[in-house]
Amino acid sequence: MDFTFVSDHLALDFAATLTWRTSRPVELLGEPEDLAAWATQAGLTDRPCRVGRPALARARLLREAVYRTAVAADQGADAAAADVRLLRETAAGPQVTVALKALGVVERCGGIDEVLATVSTRAGELFGGDDRLLVRRCAGATCTRLFLDRSRAGSRRWCDKASCGSRANASAYRQRRAAPRAVE
Repeated sequence: MDFTFVSDHLALDFAATLTWRTSRPVELLGEPEDLAAWATQAGLTDRPCRVGRPALARARLLREAVYRTAVAADQGADAAAADVRLLRETAAGPQVTVALKALGVVERCGGIDEVLATVSTRAGELFGGDDRLLVRRCAGATCTRLFLDRSRAGSRRWCDKASCGSRANASAYRQRRAAPRAVE
């Protein structure tokens, strides 16, 4: 499975492993191997780590805590104390190790516990700092992805211009073409 990384933050991309939450949810972490693949594609580990079903369940709980906290940030609300506690406790574990192998070459090592601790640490840095004010929800009709709006004007609307933005533009074009034209 290939994952999409367009949120401009690792923790928000992790939260997006459950897509289309309000219409037809799609679980991208259906099997332990999917979580291992996500960690590798996200650049956290060089090789897929071993993941069991209990770790997959923990990852899903963490993902939902990240998502709810990001939604709270987008809405300018307080995060749930239980979610903050889960993020803090998970981040307290050992992190993925990044070791210099040679000039221009690093090795990223860690198991799934280290991957989850690293994701949680990055989420804590996001939600504990000023970048939390940049969290936005995609304006796509059914998209539930969250992203960081780093645009100069702070007016980014879509998680990805090539997908949600393109669909919105195509829909607006079809509506304009279908609308009756005024006779002059």
